[in-house]
Amino acid sequence: MIEPMSTTANAISPSSAAPTSSSLPEDELREGAQGPEVQRLQTVLVRLKYLTTRADGDFGPKTTAALQAFQSDWRLTPDGVYGPGTRAALLKALVPVYKPKVVSRPSPNHEPRRGTDIDVILLHHTASNRASVDLATLRKGSGPNRVSAHYLVAPGGTLYQLVQDSRAAWHAGVSSLYGETKPSVNLRSIGIELTNDGSGTTPFTEEQYRVLERLVPYLARTYRVPKQNILGHRDVAPGRKTDPADNFDWARVRRAVDAVL
Repeated sequence: MIEPMSTTANAISPSSAAPTSSSLPEDELREGAQGPEVQRLQTVLVRLKYLTTRADGDFGPKTTAALQAFQSDWRLTPDGVYGPGTRAALLKALVPVYKPKVVSRPSPNHEPRRGTDIDVILLHHTASNRASVDLATLRKGSGPNRVSAHYLVAPGGTLYQLVQDSRAAWHAGVSSLYGETKPSVNLRSIGIELTNDGSGTTPFTEEQYRVLERLVPYLARTYRVPKQNILGHRDVAPGRKTDPADNFDWARVRRAVDAVL
């Protein structure tokens, strides 16, 4: 799903109400099963737009195919059998995720993704404590060392979008993902810069964390980014980069992601 640049909050919300454990059956179900428990499962698959027929309580080939599609998207074994792992994933899929409000500040520094899917979210610090300086750097349109990122999170919590998600920003430099250099990290990633000097003593702000707790889960769900691919710049450029700094609280971000993935 390509997300256009916007100045308003966007949402992917299969349900306006938080799911409960009673939304889904407890017991294993598979093709051939019938009854109200199957209907409850089908109702959830309809809400998530995996099943396009009505919830009739008959676990037939269409329900199997819908469940397999969901399992594949959530990196589960696509066996079409409803069990504990699929139930847990369905409950997380029902949790709505929202894109925080963004302020558009377009950067000229980007390129086509050339058909590469987004499967990495990369966090950085800017090595500055002033968002105005960071915006100028990320939007500089001339010179040999032009850089950019998709998002910049200012200390006060303002979220700037500089490059559309559909385009590749220039934020990773010489890098690799678990040793792989092709496709490049830039082509396959979303880059998020945090205004922070990177000293390890300047705290990342509460406002920045609150933005990340919404933005990262939203991006991870939208583009089906594996949790192990939510990384820092240091992870794809070891020995060359150290961001985000050691005092960055990864646990907060990972808890937010774990709630929806």
